[in-house]
Amino acid sequence: MAHIINKVLNRVKRMIRSIAGRVMIARSEFEAVGRVLISKQVRLRATDGGTARLGDCVVIDRGAELTVKHGRLEIGPRSYVGQYSVICARDAISIGADCLIAEHVTIRDQNHRFGPGLTTAKAGFITAPVTIGDNVWIGAKVMVTKGVTIGENAVIGANSVVTRDIPANSVAVGIPARVIRTIGETP
Repeated sequence: MAHIINKVLNRVKRMIRSIAGRVMIARSEFEAVGRVLISKQVRLRATDGGTARLGDCVVIDRGAELTVKHGRLEIGPRSYVGQYSVICARDAISIGADCLIAEHVTIRDQNHRFGPGLTTAKAGFITAPVTIGDNVWIGAKVMVTKGVTIGENAVIGANSVVTRDIPANSVAVGIPARVIRTIGETP
């Protein structure tokens, strides 16, 4: 009998965890257009007027964190955000349709202000929008910094740091990321 009760309790716990993920997305700051799959341990936060819009069939994988404070975040339909990725929007981050964002990727549209006479923790932020076009593949552990535009069909190699714009149909790698070839060229 105890075995059956434990099974029922475990099933109820799983249902509550599943509902908790859906409740967060149902908050007014987050708008889901169609079906959105949110895995366990995902953190979705929108504060201080921040808003997020997730397109149809977006998948947010386990442990990812999406934070919007003051700004806005848009993720296009059929895009995927990998495990333990972090996306922070204070200004604006736009991710197109059919994008693949691998695990442990960080995308931020802000930097702390710092310098002589400033207390960094209290000095505020410098922001600039980030735009990622349709059908972009961002490899594992990539960092995308403020003010960057990544053109459609681009590929960003694993462990790269994107500090400047990457044109459409390009493969970029490195720290800082630089274009190594155009897609369609013979490798």
